[in-house]
Amino acid sequence: MNHDPRFPLPDDDAREWSAQERALAEERAGLAPQEGDPQLRSYRLVAHALAQPLDEQLPPDFARRLAQQVERAAARPADTRLEGNLLVLLVGAMVLSGLAATLIYGAQWLPSLDQGTAGALLAKPWVWALAACLGLSRLSRHWLQHPDQTA
Repeated sequence: MNHDPRFPLPDDDAREWSAQERALAEERAGLAPQEGDPQLRSYRLVAHALAQPLDEQLPPDFARRLAQQVERAAARPADTRLEGNLLVLLVGAMVLSGLAATLIYGAQWLPSLDQGTAGALLAKPWVWALAACLGLSRLSRHWLQHPDQTA
């Protein structure tokens, strides 16, 4: 029953739209279904049905009952056992696959690791600065979470 003038209608659609609009106008005018154009009777019946209020009304305490239902659902803790079990299973599978990869391919790549890498990194001053920054950020986060503890 609505028409957007930006999109032209084919002739049949234009006639259909016009008939729907005339039926709506006749229904708004309050004409009886027997009056008016007989070809518009089905459109008049639809327009009349759409104009009627719903037969079923919401109960007067609908909002209160719905709010109570939402509160009960929010108060119930979510059941996360499945997610927890799946996470444990995933971590176990990753550990097992890491061990299996180390056992199968370790003989090839383990000797290539430089034993002096850790010592060389600890000799760099920026590693100590990074460690200090990480430690201080951890301590400051702890202080922010517990305001009763001071430095």
